[in-house]
Amino acid sequence: MIIILLIGIIALVFGVLLLVAPNSLIKLERQANKIVMTDPFFMKYRVVVGIGLLGASAYMIYQYIQFA
Repeated sequence: MIIILLIGIIALVFGVLLLVAPNSLIKLERQANKIVMTDPFFMKYRVVVGIGLLGASAYMIYQYIQFA
């Protein structure tokens, strides 16, 4: 059950970064030398994807609190 909380927190962090500081994700990708979430799709629709991640995160954290 703790995995749902961890995924919710990770989604929350990525959602906030997509909305507030998308350049930090690009820097993170360069340091990790992997594709994190900087595909052209994610950067073009970063606001929609960020809001979606925040919504999914809120739902996962809410479900964790309900069953904990």
